[in-house]
Amino acid sequence: MRLTHPLLSAPIHWQENKTPVLVAENPKLFRQMVFSLAEQAQGEEGEFMLSLHYEPLDCGEHLHVLRDYVHFPLDDRKLQNRFQARLQQIVREELAEETDGLQQAIAGYLEKVVMAMEWPIFLSGGEYALPLLKALKCQPVLDGKEPLERLMQYLDLYHTLLKDQCFVLVGARAYFSSEEMEGFYAMAHYKKWRVLLLEQHRPTPLPGESHCLLDDTLCELRLDFPPDFR
Repeated sequence: MRLTHPLLSAPIHWQENKTPVLVAENPKLFRQMVFSLAEQAQGEEGEFMLSLHYEPLDCGEHLHVLRDYVHFPLDDRKLQNRFQARLQQIVREELAEETDGLQQAIAGYLEKVVMAMEWPIFLSGGEYALPLLKALKCQPVLDGKEPLERLMQYLDLYHTLLKDQCFVLVGARAYFSSEEMEGFYAMAHYKKWRVLLLEQHRPTPLPGESHCLLDDTLCELRLDFPPDFR
């Protein structure tokens, strides 16, 4: 996967066990990049282009921009659709035998309800398991106690349910310690999340990072840091 911008001499691309960090020191440029990425993630036009195998991707479907590390909304339509599809797959395929047993048990129970009533009643038939789960409001949740744990759960949920996702974390190095970020990188590399850090100030390099720096005059500098560079 690659991310391009007119001011970059070459695309930002994701390599195994590498986390790209894009630094825009010019405040106006940093603001423009954050706004453009956020708008493109909502399906609007912008200067960035996301591609996979040299084929352009719809940023509205594949790009996520995170600036709030306290609240992680899960009401996204795409996520909800894929979650419900996965739920149906489990109910109908992976737990088919258990679902059939539940269906029969509910049908038998409803027959007893009908017989116990003093007058005739009508009950609609059909499938009971999925409507029951819907009535119980079966939804994904993030139960991590710490912000970084919830962030990782959030990324893993999107990565698991939706294909070819790219996550842009704005200002993450200001929220989390170096030790926390190294643990996060280890998980991101293991899970193969495509994560880009967007920062206004160049942070102290961490092992496995790949820095692309646009300084205040828009001059570009690129540096790679191997896992054992310290």
